[in-house]
Amino acid sequence: MKNKLILINILVLFFFILDRLFKKIALLDRTIDNLFFNFSLFKNPNLALSIPLNRILFYFLLIIIFWWLADNLIKGYRTKNVSKILAFSLIFAGAISNLFDRLQYKAVIDYLNIFYFSVINLADLMISGGVIIIFCQMIFGKNEKRQLPK
Repeated sequence: MKNKLILINILVLFFFILDRLFKKIALLDRTIDNLFFNFSLFKNPNLALSIPLNRILFYFLLIIIFWWLADNLIKGYRTKNVSKILAFSLIFAGAISNLFDRLQYKAVIDYLNIFYFSVINLADLMISGGVIIIFCQMIFGKNEKRQLPK
């Protein structure tokens, strides 16, 4: 039981550190360009998909979102629900990484331009992965809860 939780926490921490490292590399104006993606610095002062939002409203919503994430993560640990712990840990760590950027650089540091369509970072992928896990759990896990043995 504890081994799975330790593994989840190490995995999420690894992705968090890797995202912070990639952001530091991007800030050095390092560029990698190939057929599938472009690694270069892009500062996004807005929300996801560059949607603008009033700063006061943004930080108010952010407080509510972080409270909800922390609450669900705590519930996951209390119920020993592995899927919930993984999902909310990924979302929380990704959101914290992007929040650090907003506080330090007044914008989220994105660096991965996939197929020259959208510029994202690893924190965005962590958030998206967590959301996908939650949706899969909602759709496919209604009758069966994946929990750790007590």
